[in-house]
Amino acid sequence: MTSSLPAHQPVLLQEALHYLDVQQDGTYIDCTAGLGGHAEAIARRLGPTGRLLCIDQDPEALEFARARLTPFGRRVSFVHANFRELDNVAAEAGVSRANGVLFDLGFSSFQIETAQRGFAFTLEGPLDMRMDPTAGGPTAADIVNTWDETSLAALFHQYGEERQARRIARAIVAARKRQPLRTTTHLASVVGQAVGSVGRRTPINPATRVFQALRIQVNGELDSLRLALPLAHGLLDPGNTHHHPGRLVVIAFHSLEDRIVKQYLQQQAATCICPPELPECRCSHRPRLQILTRRAVRPTAAEIARNPRARSAVLRAAERRD
Repeated sequence: MTSSLPAHQPVLLQEALHYLDVQQDGTYIDCTAGLGGHAEAIARRLGPTGRLLCIDQDPEALEFARARLTPFGRRVSFVHANFRELDNVAAEAGVSRANGVLFDLGFSSFQIETAQRGFAFTLEGPLDMRMDPTAGGPTAADIVNTWDETSLAALFHQYGEERQARRIARAIVAARKRQPLRTTTHLASVVGQAVGSVGRRTPINPATRVFQALRIQVNGELDSLRLALPLAHGLLDPGNTHHHPGRLVVIAFHSLEDRIVKQYLQQQAATCICPPELPECRCSHRPRLQILTRRAVRPTAAEIARNPRARSAVLRAAERRD
């Protein structure tokens, strides 16, 4: 491991390893390799016949993961891709079944603190926010400078859960008439002036939710998650005398992501998915997952003290049942 690698503290690491229950000869997929923290811990538990497939849509982060996991040689492979393409990526990598699939939906400090990526409203940089700059597509600047007021307000309300969405959207449209919004600090200033202390009952910077909403929209994060969960589920190994059934572990960082994960796991673990108004079950639905986390797992106070960015993390895990 080189000294040039950025510092990295993987969130809920021990909890993720506990639920994955890594077997030496197992096959695992890290759908969000990032800087390689979780992946390195998984690789350390693999034997010579074990395998780990690392996927990430951020090409720069993936290179850091590759450098971090160099000591593990050919048992670890890397693919630059969005996890919404998980089925195709796994097939091309020769992975038909996995003993565990991990999603860590958070951002690394490296990504947030790299000003030119545009994720941080406290650092001046271009309003980009694309996790994969090589993929093209609209940037955050394209959205704030071209969407109409109604569409911006809907975005901030839906993806940012921002109560002052209309006020902020109105301010953005007015500001861009004077000068296009091109930098993170310019947008943050417009948001701050629009909201001030109106309706703010928390110390959270008013730009936080706006930046979250723009990042989700730019990267199609929620749609990708909805697509990827059933793909990951389909790859889980049914289990045998040597291995328990494959396990799915997801770490989310805001309520929108966690709601999608929770609802998917509950639906797949249910014995009936008929509408509640039907007097009897007619769906013949069979549970396809067993939920392992009765309640969402959260970081300990000690972990939050070491890594304040862990405070909003929640982990859910399930095991293939069919």
